[in-house]
Amino acid sequence: MPRPIHLLHDAAALARMLALEAPCCAQIAMSAAGTSATGTPTAWGAFLDANPLGDAWIADTELPARRIVSYSGTLADTPFGDDPRTWMKAGHERFRAFCDEVEPSLRAHGRTLCFRPHHRHVLGDVHASVKLLRDRAGGPFEVLLAPADLLAPSMLPQAEDHLARMFAHLGPIAAGVLLTDIAPDPAGAQTGLFTERRFGEGVLPTALVAELLARHVPPEIPLILLPGALDAQRTLLGV
Repeated sequence: MPRPIHLLHDAAALARMLALEAPCCAQIAMSAAGTSATGTPTAWGAFLDANPLGDAWIADTELPARRIVSYSGTLADTPFGDDPRTWMKAGHERFRAFCDEVEPSLRAHGRTLCFRPHHRHVLGDVHASVKLLRDRAGGPFEVLLAPADLLAPSMLPQAEDHLARMFAHLGPIAAGVLLTDIAPDPAGAQTGLFTERRFGEGVLPTALVAELLARHVPPEIPLILLPGALDAQRTLLGV
């Protein structure tokens, strides 16, 4: 069967286009196939920018999707700051407490919380992501495979090996796959971060990513892309 494809839209811009009230989220992944059988847009997930390890993580119960997508969070003062405490005992204890705190509400409202791992956050690698799914099996928690988010600049020379490991371990069990590309950032030497691009417009090995997607990710698992140049992105991925 064809793989479901969704596009990650800016939530405020999408609301303006549809003449709707802006939802309390940053982005919404909407089906590229258009509306559902009832004529309403189909939302795969509502993406938040809040920090679960901070003090202001709030998910509105009126979000336009049953799935809430959130970064796993950091102890740094900025959203993607480099703070080693995040990966140490303090960060992991805070993360466990957060999951314990939100689980009853997620269950009560029939929601799932899908974490988007990032190399600067507490779920910063494949091992931590797999461990979450194992430790919280049966709970309302998922993981989104976003390979570009897990690559730090220092990993780029071995990017092919890192990508292969990500797809092999997370591809079969992820709730979805967010495929963006990365490009060097002029401030990257100071920030340790890349600039996000549409798939195929950066430095990732597109043929390898397409091969790993086909090999490790079951066809029913959705693919999420950035809007624009959709046909070009689909051609590169063979979907």
